Amino acid sequence: MKVVLTRGDLLKGISTVQSAVASKNTMPILANVLLEAREKKLELVATDLDMGIRCSVQAEVVDKGSITINAKKLSDIVRELPEASVDLEIDDSHKMVLICQKSSFKIHGLPKDDFPILPEVKKDKVFRVKGSLIQEMIHKSIFAVSTDETRYVLNGVYFQAEGGKLRMVATDGHRLAFIQKKLEGKTEEKCSVIIPTKTLNELSKAVSDVGKGKEDEITVEITATDNQIKFVVDGVEIVSRLIEGQFPNYEQVIPKESDKKLEASTADLSAATRRVAILTSEKSNSIRYQVKGNKLTISSKTPDMGEAKEEMDVNYKGEEISIAYNAKYVLDVLKNVGTEAVNIELTQPLSPGIIRPKGDSDYLCVIMPMRV
Repeated sequence: MKVVLTRGDLLKGISTVQSAVASKNTMPILANVLLEAREKKLELVATDLDMGIRCSVQAEVVDKGSITINAKKLSDIVRELPEASVDLEIDDSHKMVLICQKSSFKIHGLPKDDFPILPEVKKDKVFRVKGSLIQEMIHKSIFAVSTDETRYVLNGVYFQAEGGKLRMVATDGHRLAFIQKKLEGKTEEKCSVIIPTKTLNELSKAVSDVGKGKEDEITVEITATDNQIKFVVDGVEIVSRLIEGQFPNYEQVIPKESDKKLEASTADLSAATRRVAILTSEKSNSIRYQVKGNKLTISSKTPDMGEAKEEMDVNYKGEEISIAYNAKYVLDVLKNVGTEAVNIELTQPLSPGIIRPKGDSDYLCVIMPMRV
């Protein structure tokens, strides 16, 4: 194998796939990135066996071939190179010679034969979604995913396509985020899968990276089977295993009615919550919201720290209520609503509450109250 390409293109390719490199190396070759020279391009692949990423960069291919090289070492080298042409050549002993201006490196590699092949995902169910739309849905749901590995089925986002709508739902048992969007065009396909958090983070990153400097909207092609999913973003492929199991019936968690409705400024509520949360303990992070008339009082009290209180004006319909929430959960929602005002729906002090963006019925977050 012998190729010539720019340092920028090589670094871009390595950066795209590097997140899929295994962090815990049960197999030494999983710490490597596969480089394969094809017609006028260099293809790069990395995988940790749960997720794999493939991309291509432009290159002058003198001789076709392949090699796997330690991803971190290759990345460290390329990052330090000057912005110039890079020559890559493989010898018969699986060493890669890298030359850039006056710098040269010889790096030991492993043959392609031992590198895992990314699984082919059959095109049973295919959807096409705007990149900006899928990014928005990821950002507005992923923060509610559980990090408790014993609740494996909650370690990802529930992805459901049905009736021309796409829904994403995440929950950790204490809060739930739900968002839905209408799919463009006619699609009768149905799909219900749980996608790991890491995969969705990489998808969002790929959409951002690919879309830089482009005026046209990026399209994401999604192909799903019962146990695999593939995302294609302008030539970048992300293939991932799905989380197996039954996602909880999220519709049962969302309160159907509420007799107490509050409207508040998103920025003011967020700022007041942050200030009052300073005097909470890391263990509980609990703050109290008391609303009476059109006044909302936010307070916290921690025996070994002190107490804080702040009042703000709101629009409120309903009887007086006092309810406690985890401040972080409230702030996570307010950071993602994307509107100047939010609507909060309450029933009882120990019943879940709903936070919605004002004027948007397709996004909501449910938060369970705390006993204090």
